[in-house]
Amino acid sequence: MTISTSLTIKQISKNNNQYSFDCAGSIDAHATPAFSVFTSLPAEASVTLDFSNIERVNSMGLSLLLKLFEEWEHSGTRVEVQNLNRMVSMLFKITGLGRFVKGATGQDSSGTKMIDPAPPAHAHKADTDGEAPATNSKLNFVASLQTGSQLSGWYLLNTYLQRRLQKVIHFEQAQDVKNITPDILFSKPFEACAMMKKGFIPLMRPIAEADEVVILCRSDDKRTMSDMKNVNVVTATEASFVYLLGRFLCDESHVDSSKLNYHFAGNEIKALQMLIRKQADILFVLKKTYENLSSLSRNSVRQLDASDTNFTFHLFSIAPHLQSESDALGTVLEDMTNDEQGKQILQDLQFQGWCKPEQDELNMLQMVFDRYVES
Repeated sequence: MTISTSLTIKQISKNNNQYSFDCAGSIDAHATPAFSVFTSLPAEASVTLDFSNIERVNSMGLSLLLKLFEEWEHSGTRVEVQNLNRMVSMLFKITGLGRFVKGATGQDSSGTKMIDPAPPAHAHKADTDGEAPATNSKLNFVASLQTGSQLSGWYLLNTYLQRRLQKVIHFEQAQDVKNITPDILFSKPFEACAMMKKGFIPLMRPIAEADEVVILCRSDDKRTMSDMKNVNVVTATEASFVYLLGRFLCDESHVDSSKLNYHFAGNEIKALQMLIRKQADILFVLKKTYENLSSLSRNSVRQLDASDTNFTFHLFSIAPHLQSESDALGTVLEDMTNDEQGKQILQDLQFQGWCKPEQDELNMLQMVFDRYVES
């Protein structure tokens, strides 16, 4: 299916002070012009938005909707959204926008109780009182890998950065970055949020690389997703977007995620091994990890469900004491698509390139992090 990249909003009815609009396409960073249709609405209007033809809403689109809905709340305008597709409905619930959905009174339109997954265990709180590391000639670069097949690409990128920045940089991979203090960091969404609370500065994100989750079972397990009630679930860590998104996927399939038994393996490879060894019934795992499994591992598992939210992403960030280096480092990354060596490294990393994250994207990510991890 081809995803529409434009947004159209048409008024379909007006009855006294009640307005209905049909929305079609994708709601993203380019949605603002389409919202102009709302500027003439009178105060204290009642607005219904029909999302039957909305195909996708990304993090920027969610941010724009949140601002619009909050402005309406302050002006006394009532808004109700109806006919959301499965992924958009899930994103509304994750971000707290679910209160604007038609029938959002603790039950969905079918009468099924809506589950709001309990927050995972608290992540380690940021130590903002610590002093900045002493300046030295050697920088430590740590990457929380998306897949093992990227490893050689990260070593090549490290060499590339050393040459371009004329600095000595030591690279290492890590499964968990919360207890380390690198100078340069590429990390998972919630890890990045935790490090931002320590003052880390987000510089870049991979282009067109959203973090998604798949739910897997063993290939010889013939049960469907709806059969997976009260079963054992394994995933890498509790304070992760993969865990959170996996739970919401279960709830959207009418499998109560609060009644599942969770096991945290520490990393995705160990989690996969636990599934294959029949120590768990289903696995929540990063979609990119699943797509890069060996043929032997792929043949051992079967996909039950997958997200397509286009909501969040890994982030490339730097420690606060390197703020003066941010422009130079950001430029090097952004320009990798303009030279042959950079293009080859991007290919090894399985990235199209790098782009700067929008502040509204970061705000939405931090809001979700604060809601489910830091709260």
